[in-house]
Amino acid sequence: MATVKQVTIKNTRELLETNKATGTVMTLGNILAMTAGLAVDADSGTVVADLLGVCNDTISIADAETRVTYIKPSDDDTFLISVANNSDATHNGQAMVLTNATTANNTGTTSATGIVQQVEPYGENTDKLIIGKFLTL
Repeated sequence: MATVKQVTIKNTRELLETNKATGTVMTLGNILAMTAGLAVDADSGTVVADLLGVCNDTISIADAETRVTYIKPSDDDTFLISVANNSDATHNGQAMVLTNATTANNTGTTSATGIVQQVEPYGENTDKLIIGKFLTL
């Protein structure tokens, strides 16, 4: 799975816009973080304080855009998220760090710096998919 997809939406979906560098490619469904005042793809070092949400645009370098729209997650929103290892119901409730902008790292333990919390596995465990929510401040 290449993108993060919203599964449950709170009473209203909140779309926000923020700055990005003109040369930064953005992909619909990638998890975004704020770094040095600009939106970038989230990575394994992304913490809750830097999390923006899920990209709602696809923008190429040729577009030369300086703004990107993203879905701001709420505590009640859930998302379909790829995980690094086979999904496992025993991971429900665990906080996970990211592997990259589309994948959570489900190691079987809760991470103090995790930004994704597993709600439940999705599909077969070898599909490596979960229903999860973002931990917000």
